[in-house]
Parts: sequence; C-alpha cells; structure tokens
Amino acid sequence: MTEQPSQPEGPIKRAIRNAGWLLAGKGIGGVFSLIYLALAARSLGAESFGIFALILSYGQAVANLAQFQSWQTVVRYGAIHDAGKAHDKLRRIILFSALLDFGAAITGALLAVAGVYLFGAQFGWSKAQQDIAVLFSLSLLFGLRGAPTGILRLFDRFDIAAYAETVLPAMRLVGAVAAWLTGASIAGYLAAWAVAELVTTIAMWWASAREIRRRYRDPIPGPFLRGVVAENEGLWKFAWTTNFTTSLNLVWKQFPVLAVGWAVDAVAAGGFRIATQLTGALNKPTIALARAVYPEFAKLAVTGHAEIRRAVGRACLIGGLAGLVALAVVVLLGKPALQLIGGDAYLFVYPVLLVLALAAAFELSGVAIEPALVAIGRPGQVLLVRAVVAALYVAILIWLVQAEGSMGAAIATAATSLLLVALLYAVFRKTVSKTAD
Repeated sequence: MTEQPSQPEGPIKRAIRNAGWLLAGKGIGGVFSLIYLALAARSLGAESFGIFALILSYGQAVANLAQFQSWQTVVRYGAIHDAGKAHDKLRRIILFSALLDFGAAITGALLAVAGVYLFGAQFGWSKAQQDIAVLFSLSLLFGLRGAPTGILRLFDRFDIAAYAETVLPAMRLVGAVAAWLTGASIAGYLAAWAVAELVTTIAMWWASAREIRRRYRDPIPGPFLRGVVAENEGLWKFAWTTNFTTSLNLVWKQFPVLAVGWAVDAVAAGGFRIATQLTGALNKPTIALARAVYPEFAKLAVTGHAEIRRAVGRACLIGGLAGLVALAVVVLLGKPALQLIGGDAYLFVYPVLLVLALAAAFELSGVAIEPALVAIGRPGQVLLVRAVVAALYVAILIWLVQAEGSMGAAIATAATSLLLVALLYAVFRKTVSKTAD
C-alpha cells in the first residue's frame, strides 16, 4: 500500500492550531490572573483594591500608549524577506523593530512620570501612592517583547511563544501568593506584577534568539542597520500607523476603569476592573485568533488577495459562534465568578459584566477583519476607523459615566464595539472588491 500524501494545511486551519497554542498559554494565564486578582481584592479591601486597580490600569495605559507593536512590523516585512531568502534584510528588520521598542520605552517613561504628578491627585492618590504609580509605570515600560514575539510568530513557533508567555501569569501568581501570605500593601501586589513582566521579557528574548540560531547557524551577513528603510517600502508609515492603531486600543481596555474612578470612586473602579478582567478572559479567543491569523494573511498577501476574503469570512464565523458561547457563560456563571473573586461586595457589578460580555461578543464576530486589512497593506484605513470610533467613544463614555456610572461606561463600550466591527467590515469589503476589479 502506498502512503497517501497529506493535504497541505490551509491558512485558517494553521491559524486555529496556532491560536490553540496561544490560548493554552493565555488560558492558563487567565486563570492565574483571576486568582491574583481575587487575592488582591480580598486582602486589600474594597477601597485599597480600587486604588490598586486604578494604578494598574494607569500603568498599563501608559505602556500601551508608548509601545510600538513592533511584532507586526517583523511579521509584515519579515514574511517577504523570509520567502525571498533575504536573510540580511530579515536581520535588519528585526533589529529595527527592537530599536523601536527601546525608543518607545524611553518616551513612555517620561509620559508616565509627567502624567502621575499632573493628574494623580484627581484619582484620589496620595503623594506616596503617586510615587508607587510612577515606579510601577516605569517597570511596565521595559517589557520589550514586541520584536521577539514577532520572530516566533513569523517562524510559526506559537508553541514556544505560548510556553514563554506562561511565565508571566505564573510569576504573577507566585508574587501574589507571597504578598498575600505576608499581608503586603498595594505596593507589594504591584511589585509582583512588575517582576513578572521583567522575567517574561527575558524568557521571550531567550526563546526568539534560540530560534534564530537554530534556523541560521551561520552569522547573517549585511550592514548593521543601513538601508533598512530603503529596502522596506513604507516601513516608517507602517510602524507609526500600527502603533497609533494599537494605542487607540487602550481606550477600550484601560480608559473606562480610569473614567469610572474619576467620575464615581475607587470602589466602583475596582469593580469595573474585575468585570473587565472576567470579560477579558472570555475575550482571549479574539486576541489569540487575531494574532494567529495575521501571519497567515501576511503570507497570503505576498501572492495576492483572492484567498483572504474567504479566510476572513470563515474566521469571523468561528469568532461569532465563540462570542455567543462566551455570552452564555457569563449569563450562567457571572454571579458565582464575581462572588468567588471579590465576595458579596462586588455582586453589584453583575449587570455591568453582562453588557461588557455583549461587547466582547461583538469583537469576537469581527476577529479577522483588522489583521486582514493590516496584512494587505491598509493599516492607515484601520487607523482612520479606530480614530473616529475612539473619538466617539470618549465623548459617549464621559457623558454616560457621569450620568449612569459604571453601567454607562459598559453601555458606551458595547455600542462602540459594534460600530467598530461594522465600519471595519465595510472598509474591508470595499478594499477587497476594488482589488478584485
């Protein structure tokens, strides 16, 4: 009997496999993060936990604002150079991306210090708490994992990336248990988070360097960095556009917690943080599939756009079904989860949790649209759509959070999430139709 040749793995099947690796790491991380949050919520108390949540959200917001998503640059241009066996060009784009990360970290450090001392008092932070917020923000900004993440995704080593990223929640949990056992204050829990970021960054760089040495045993030739802009058409435009686009994502992730803390109080902010953490755990399939499908779209874009439309449809169908499942899980298990994490003091967040779960379902249904647009060289259109929706979101959020508190913030999030998916789909359909013509 002759052995039948196996069919080549399609982009969506490969993306789902890679998303599975990401979810393996993210799933473990989600469980560990919830335990970490529960330990902090129960040991600090509602008021102190609210301050902790505000400092944590502020630090992450500054990090998201400053950091380039350089992994997209590595994948976008690295796919072209890897396909053409241009190893010297590949090395230069990796180095360029690493330098982007470093420059962004320095810029973010300055923003973090200025922001805390200018606006910290408006969140009710004391001078000591402002100092803690500055140190925590600085520690987050040195989690320079963009370039190594791009290397592992470019080389289809999502398995290694998953193992490396498991270090982050594991270290957070170890630190949180230590803080809980020693009766640590807000600073202790934030220190546990910061140390975990540093250790994870070291693990990611080690894994990516090992993968490069495995693939290219001989030193990669070529000048140190000279010519990188000339040999990668639209490099600076792509890097800045994807950075601004990702920076706008912080509006959905961290800004609502800060807005609730500003308009209501620290306790409400802490409850909203728990709700966003729970929906974030359910929303991990969105992040995993989007990150896994982007390298596949980047490879398809090298030969043309014909297959991308079908691949996007299939990925969004899978995402939509996952969104319905996630929403059902929140309806059934939302209250027990809130009680387990924070106790009866946070059951008031359940209605907010339901609305945020609806927003997560909307995002899941459009999981592949944005990475497809970026992969085919339309990051500017993504940026334009996100900028318009973000401006609307901020206006609606400020209005509703003052009128309805936490529920107003949740409603603003759900409404603009739906609008974002609808507009991105309209742009994608128009773009692909023009290309087909």
